[in-house]
Amino acid sequence: MRKIYGLILSGGSGTRLWPLSREKMPKQFIRLYSDKTLLQNTALRMASMIPIESLRVISGSKWNELVMSQSCEIFGADNLPEGFIIEEPCARGTAPAILLAVEELKRQGANDDDVMIVVPSDAFIRSTRKFTDALKVGVKAADDGYIATLGIAPIRPDTGFGYIRQGQKLESGYYEAESFTEKPDLKTAQRYISDGDYLWNGGIFIFTPKCLYDELETADPELFSLTQNGTLRENFDDVKNISFDNAVMEKAGHVAVVPLVNSGWSDVGSWDALHDDVMECDENRNVAVGDAMFLDSHNCFVHSREKLAVLNMVNDIVVVDTPDAIFVTRRGASQEVKKAVKFLKDNGMFDKI
Repeated sequence: MRKIYGLILSGGSGTRLWPLSREKMPKQFIRLYSDKTLLQNTALRMASMIPIESLRVISGSKWNELVMSQSCEIFGADNLPEGFIIEEPCARGTAPAILLAVEELKRQGANDDDVMIVVPSDAFIRSTRKFTDALKVGVKAADDGYIATLGIAPIRPDTGFGYIRQGQKLESGYYEAESFTEKPDLKTAQRYISDGDYLWNGGIFIFTPKCLYDELETADPELFSLTQNGTLRENFDDVKNISFDNAVMEKAGHVAVVPLVNSGWSDVGSWDALHDDVMECDENRNVAVGDAMFLDSHNCFVHSREKLAVLNMVNDIVVVDTPDAIFVTRRGASQEVKKAVKFLKDNGMFDKI
């Protein structure tokens, strides 16, 4: 009888939510909006569908302690399976990471016809039920010989996401994926929204090892050779850095897409996204994480867990307070935090990033 495995990608690092998210503390390990981290919420969401013994986290060695401690908090140390963390020797993109995890699961006893679900560790999904319902359709597609992906129903013409065009609807409730498009310009994104056949690419994949290897043989013979020779781990330092989309999805012949609709999905890619997509606003569209007061202020976001923040007669402001840094910017411009991080790097202030 075939099994279903869950693989959580947690090797990435980034500073899009600086100053809370740092190179040494990526956002998946942070309690952004609740008493649980994004990684913990992702693991709990997956555990609602998959037994804990079939869950794995793909991570770099520098994150192992965080992954283990946060996983023990929610599941208990005695409940985690042996080999729970699949360690990447170094960062080489999502394609090598996923292939390494598949190789490791097969070493642990997984079969070529088992189904593997790959999810990022740092997304927010409000409705677990809608998410798991979509995954179940994706599992059907994987059983039918497709590599499946969940496409997020777009809520705006966002240029920060890749897009998937859905084609013909098939009997089991999924669609053939016609094309993948990397982050488009605004005019193109607006056209995609008007068209109605395009979905955001959320980086969620469902497949069997057999189907994956069949597609990989044509899509990327170099990576395929390493997987078949069993030499991927020992050659990992020299493997090209490439995403799973670029290496497999954009070239594969049998790709299915399952729309994820009304799920409240967000990649939490900026402070604005946390305000707009994740948190509940008050009557003046203000959002506070921590202790804050808003006096005659509108459409503001505050993250301040250490001290009281008081915003008086200001509008459209983001304030993020941490013990060693405060970030203030206009609403709608929080993506520009990368300029602040670059400035810190250029001026040698590496302890702040």
